Amino acid sequence: MTKIAEVKDRGAVVAWSPLSDHADVLALGSKEKGGLGFEDRGGELELYDLNITQSSNYLATHPEPTLLGSVKTATLFGSLAWGKCGDSGDNSTSVLAGGMVDGTVNLWRSSAILGGRDGEGALLASIRRHTGAVSALKFNPHADSSNLLATGGISGQVWMMDISQTVNVYSPNGDDKNGCNLGGEVTQVAWNSQVSHILASSSANGSVVVWDLRQKKSWCEMRVEANCPVSDISWNPTQGLHLMTASKGGGGLKLWDLRASTSMPLATLEGGHVGGVLSIDWCPHDDTLVVSCGDDNRTLLWDLYSLSPIAEIPNDDSSSAGHQSHRHHSNDFYGGGLASSQHKRFDVSWSPIRRGVVSTCSFDRKVQAHSVIGLATMCGRPPKWMSPAGGVSCGFGGAVVSINNSNSRRSVVIETFVEHPEFKEVSEQFEAEFSPGTDCITYCNAMATRATDSYERQVWSFMQIMFETNAREELLSYLGFDPDKIHQAAMEFKDDEDDDSYGLSNSDSPEGDKNGKKVVRTTMSKSAEIAVKDALLVGNFEAAVECCFRAGNFADALVLASCGGGDLWQKTQAEYFARESDRRPFLSLVNAVINDQLNDLVANSDPSKWRETLAILSTYGKSDEFPTLCEALGDRLEEAGGDFANASLCFMCALKLGDAIRYWKYTLQNANIANEGGASDLLSLHEFIEKVTVFTQALDSSQNDLDDDVAKLYADYSKALANQGMLVSAAKYLKSFDTQECKELRDRIYCSRMGRFCPDLMASPPDFPFEFVNVGVAQDLYGVTVKQGRLKQQMQMQHEHDFAAHSTNAKFAQQTQEKQQSQQLQQSPQIQSTPAEVPSVDVSLPSGWVAVLDPSSGQTYYANQSTGESSWDPPPMTPALQPAANCYPPQQSAEPTNTIQETPSFSATNSSSTSLKVASKYGDGFVTSASNPQLAEQYGNVGTSNPYTNANRPGTAAAAVGMTPKKAPVSGTWAPDSMPALSEENKELQDGLMAIVDRLTSSDLSSMEKKQVAESQKAVAVFIKTVSRGGMDADIVNKVRTMMYNLQSRDYASASSIVTGLVSNEWKDHKDWLKGMKFLIQMVTKKQL
Repeated sequence: MTKIAEVKDRGAVVAWSPLSDHADVLALGSKEKGGLGFEDRGGELELYDLNITQSSNYLATHPEPTLLGSVKTATLFGSLAWGKCGDSGDNSTSVLAGGMVDGTVNLWRSSAILGGRDGEGALLASIRRHTGAVSALKFNPHADSSNLLATGGISGQVWMMDISQTVNVYSPNGDDKNGCNLGGEVTQVAWNSQVSHILASSSANGSVVVWDLRQKKSWCEMRVEANCPVSDISWNPTQGLHLMTASKGGGGLKLWDLRASTSMPLATLEGGHVGGVLSIDWCPHDDTLVVSCGDDNRTLLWDLYSLSPIAEIPNDDSSSAGHQSHRHHSNDFYGGGLASSQHKRFDVSWSPIRRGVVSTCSFDRKVQAHSVIGLATMCGRPPKWMSPAGGVSCGFGGAVVSINNSNSRRSVVIETFVEHPEFKEVSEQFEAEFSPGTDCITYCNAMATRATDSYERQVWSFMQIMFETNAREELLSYLGFDPDKIHQAAMEFKDDEDDDSYGLSNSDSPEGDKNGKKVVRTTMSKSAEIAVKDALLVGNFEAAVECCFRAGNFADALVLASCGGGDLWQKTQAEYFARESDRRPFLSLVNAVINDQLNDLVANSDPSKWRETLAILSTYGKSDEFPTLCEALGDRLEEAGGDFANASLCFMCALKLGDAIRYWKYTLQNANIANEGGASDLLSLHEFIEKVTVFTQALDSSQNDLDDDVAKLYADYSKALANQGMLVSAAKYLKSFDTQECKELRDRIYCSRMGRFCPDLMASPPDFPFEFVNVGVAQDLYGVTVKQGRLKQQMQMQHEHDFAAHSTNAKFAQQTQEKQQSQQLQQSPQIQSTPAEVPSVDVSLPSGWVAVLDPSSGQTYYANQSTGESSWDPPPMTPALQPAANCYPPQQSAEPTNTIQETPSFSATNSSSTSLKVASKYGDGFVTSASNPQLAEQYGNVGTSNPYTNANRPGTAAAAVGMTPKKAPVSGTWAPDSMPALSEENKELQDGLMAIVDRLTSSDLSSMEKKQVAESQKAVAVFIKTVSRGGMDADIVNKVRTMMYNLQSRDYASASSIVTGLVSNEWKDHKDWLKGMKFLIQMVTKKQL
């Protein structure tokens, strides 16, 4: 049930409270008396609080509406209205107006009645200008004119009352003495929702008059129904020129667009009430909803998008009759209660404040309030009052669009939201400091100074050294090996230590031992000297050197070896380094330098002393070998010591960016893991991009040498910049990468609002990041191709051309041709396609037939646009009907030579002439929403009736539904002699199926069996022709082949199983031959062929 409140035993007219503080209050004016007496002719004004928004606890103790106050009246009410009469919105300015049956209009102060003082002092004024009952009255809803009250009476008069200070009564036509008389009872008055000085009044004589109070005359008069009373009218709450009327005599509901016509409605709402409509009201919170009640005892909720009712507000008595036991009532004399016709409602009204709440008044003396929020959703979309007052949408580039839908201030604001201001700040600082032409040495020095981490300080210091002209000298200095200081220290060195290891000894033995230390002798024994001398006398320097070594005199050995040739010199050096390197470590360095063995030095170096090793490489390494040696040192640190951080510094010296950033990526990953939620740490990402970008400047190379992982990080960085609104900066970091993500992001930036400010993108626009794929012919919801829609449009244009060519008025024909040419020029940008794609009308075809290209097979078939019939074979010609002899000759067309031509037909002529008659009859500029985009958007493409009877979705035109099938048909004619030949691999299949059909045909058949054989022949024909055109999947062909083999071997069960599977899985696409194939299986099984 939709009922949320009910005031029982009240035959009354009602008015909702316009006060937000009393939004649940409903005013009731007695329309009839419920007592049994004959003397009481008075009425009563009552204010009820319906408690719509009260809590469940309150409703448990107060189940019925609460009477807030009442006022007795001398006569009954004919109408009732409640207005604010001011813009303050409080109780003191609101006024209740009652139109009484004696012609009096009473004005009450609502605050006096709401106060519960029995209406004492509530009456403000009583005005009597009507000669009969006041049947309609309304307060002006506009704040600047809320003091105006419009009234109408059964005598046909309409009066205006200005109640601002003293009551001033005047007529809308300027005749304040006699007033205006509409010639029939005024059934309703309604103020325009957008213009405060426009008023509409409806009359029982079937007319509606729209008054302009400033001009003091009628703006227009509409004859809604001849001799049929207009029971109610209502303005569109958002469109000031849309008016809806309701008629009592079965005319139903009509929607008028006063911009288009005042004599023909824009649309007629059909499919709802049977009989007259008594009351309507347009929803103030959703202009697509209208509520109405009628003589058929139905209260309907209408959706103006579909122009049809979407729900019915039930009558609780009738709907619950089967569920409740009969209860006797005081009115149940003479056999029971009221007839069903007396349950019908005569008034419906939306609450101006409570959204989705409707009040109803019925002849069985019930005033009810209903919530239609659930019913309103039955149109397939939520009602507008459920839409938020504001909204926000986030777009690319940090764009945030905020929407304010409040009535006071509607606006759309586009702003750039910065989610990470710290990230944007460091990025902008980097862009400002490291711009083209920036001194990289100064920048790196500044970064090293600002660095808070020792490793980062080293990285930027190494980066600075890379830009120096004397980079290797600067590297030595940074490592702590200043050549000048070392030279000065060596020159000033004095050995004050008493180390006998290097003292002299006069012992006879070549080696002595003192305190466990090896003593090197500087003198030789007499016998050693004689041996050396004898060797020299014969020129044997090798023996002399060996003797010196044995005597422990290494210095003499080196001197003698220098005179013995290169080989002896090398051998002596090697022996010397082998004997002394353990005791004198620096000799390994000398050995590596002298023998060019720096690679071995690096391989055997101490990882903890990598700085000394790097200094040696910087001092003694050749220019072409230095990068390789530094890379080897980095590998040594990673493999032997796991020192990845210092290894990255060595890789930097080797100018190996790919190796250097391995550790940088590792630290970035750790930062992301440590970040809350595992999200990307943008500041760490910025540090990574900053180092890589500066490094590439030192290499003087592009970032194309980087791997896809780094490209992904650059894309993430650019995306993060774009999300902060820094689109121009984001584009700079994408120009050298070709990954798919970078291409897509580059294209988005180029197409964004900041694309024109990106010089790199504007100089060389990026390619579209995706491949174009031919997806075939587009189809709409109903399977009608786009080409068919274009075809229909062209056929309509051709019909106009035919009519113009054979019209009896040559001038009119020429005007029609000019209009047609103008439409073609306007539509040509939308119908751009190759000649093969657009169906053409052949002059050799009968009227209505066109040749269409089948997209799947590429072949042409023929379709009749009137009947929907289609065929592969050209249709037979029919004699064309010639125009009358007295007609003017066809006009020469100014269209291009490829314009579609068609044989004229009477169907086209009659259709066009009918349209011309309609246009001539209503020659007042009337247009439907088909030519008005604003109306079409709001109400759909509608005319005087709802054209969407065959459409599932309201508001979607479906004019082409059922015109042309989805694909071209295949002829099922059984002609064995002209059957297309299949390929060699399918030749056996064709012959086998045709042989089976021939055997069936030659067998004894009943009349029913002959029909089934005919279907089998058709199925085999369609199947063979489809295979010949390449329209059959190989899997289906193989299954049919297997089925044929089963039939030949009389395995009927297997054959039947195959066909059953095909019917289950392929019926949608191949039902044109599967049905007959089932008959084939059944017949062969039955005949045991």
